[in-house]
Amino acid sequence: MIHYFSAMALLVAPALVLTAISGIWLSGTATHLSLGLFTAVFAVATHTLMIVFMIVTGRVLKVAVQSRSLAADYLEELNLFFARKSSYPAAVLAATSIVATGVLGYGQRGFGLSPMVHMLVGLAAVVLNLWALTVEYRTLAENQTLLDRTATELDRLDREVGEPEEDPGEPMRFSPPVRWLLASLVVWGPWLYWGLVVWRGSFDRLDPLFLWGTTFTSLFCVACAWILRGVRADGDRAGG
Repeated sequence: MIHYFSAMALLVAPALVLTAISGIWLSGTATHLSLGLFTAVFAVATHTLMIVFMIVTGRVLKVAVQSRSLAADYLEELNLFFARKSSYPAAVLAATSIVATGVLGYGQRGFGLSPMVHMLVGLAAVVLNLWALTVEYRTLAENQTLLDRTATELDRLDREVGEPEEDPGEPMRFSPPVRWLLASLVVWGPWLYWGLVVWRGSFDRLDPLFLWGTTFTSLFCVACAWILRGVRADGDRAGG
């Protein structure tokens, strides 16, 4: 995980700086908007990766304690480790600052705010995100020691007790047709966001290709749902 996070952080850090520079010299241009969108997506994704890693790590250790006779001290140590670190609040605050900066980018048009508000919040977000990335990296690097110890202990248990039988797990809750239908609705999210939030209900200001592309994608998902009709979550056809 530390390698994935490092790769994304090395991409996000210079992108944050370039976005800030473009905001100062190219404010309001398509270049700044495109660069800002790219940076926002990857910055939030990087911080989200950190949060997901914390959740998944805790879940994996909990299952290991319950099913593999792993000492509960490992899970307690992990909880104590993250409780003493500022990585989680740093990740949340950094991601929130990025979203706030993006919203305030339309502050003058939507709320009548001065462009200076967007600039100041953006610069603060850059500093906060660069700090958060360093905090998160240190936390992941230190936590790797605990994970290595856990892996070593699990290997020892496998040699002494033997590997546990595979658990097939629970079937997926939604069948393929239902998931495709849900996807056909989700794809309308960006179009609705730009029409309702960005242009405040003036859908006529949206590029017609945006609507046609969204409609085609939604219909494609509906067609896939129709083709897969009768397929249950476990992959068998109903009534077969």
